[in-house]
Amino acid sequence: GRLCEAPSIETALSALKDLRKKLCPHCQKGPGHVNVYFDPFTHYQMLGMQAMLSDYTSSLSATYGHWAASSLQATVFLGRGVYCARVLCRLVRAFIADRTLLPINPYGSFKESMLANQDLLQDINLHLQELEKDITALKVVEYLAQPEVKDKYGITKTISLRTAQQYLNALGYRWKEAAKGQYVDGHERADVVFQRDHVYVPKMKSFKGHGQPFKVVDGVEVSTGKPVIIWFHDKSIFYAHNCRRKSWYHKDGPAKPYRKGEGASLMIADFVSAEFGWLRSPDGTRSAR
Repeated sequence: GRLCEAPSIETALSALKDLRKKLCPHCQKGPGHVNVYFDPFTHYQMLGMQAMLSDYTSSLSATYGHWAASSLQATVFLGRGVYCARVLCRLVRAFIADRTLLPINPYGSFKESMLANQDLLQDINLHLQELEKDITALKVVEYLAQPEVKDKYGITKTISLRTAQQYLNALGYRWKEAAKGQYVDGHERADVVFQRDHVYVPKMKSFKGHGQPFKVVDGVEVSTGKPVIIWFHDKSIFYAHNCRRKSWYHKDGPAKPYRKGEGASLMIADFVSAEFGWLRSPDGTRSAR
């Protein structure tokens, strides 16, 4: 074949600098670097290109300024042979000519979960923490379909709802009812306790002698005074979505105190007494409900 002149040291140094920026780009704000995901095949070849350019341009290298020898030295780093050295030469020359050209994986996409990318895994966890108790598989799908997320991690396809459910399961979330802690409804607040102990209970005790005072005369109960009839307030409250108990909760999440249902509610109330039952009008056509 035709012999090709090796690129100059200056040109190779410039290409090496650009290649390192692609492998480990700097943060746009502040110090540090941004981890960029490449599939294993492409990343492996890019590391070989970097090793070859480093051997070729470093004055400390035994192959400094020797193009073919540097490619062979890089294959030692990769644990490969002569054919790999030829491939690296082609890849590096193509990259020097066009800095946007990177190795192409001829085997298609690897069947590896996106969660293998630790940065993406961390971002998903942060997003789930922001959602708190409103976590759904659909919201995971929508998050990974955002253009900025797809560009950052090289995502080309939108995941299915089933895949999102598997991701949630892999992240430690389970579709279950929330772990319940102590019931919280305000009954132990200081003002409620004071009202109960100093107002309600003493008042109820004061009615003790004014209940239904009966005495038995010839086997018949006879009233001995004017009674006090106590009517009790009975109520039931129904909340919107009160039957929806299950959601995605982390398997190691702590049990939290829970309040009475949230959201819009409907209260059904009535009055009842031990003597007369439910409160009704004398003719029975009207009620307090």
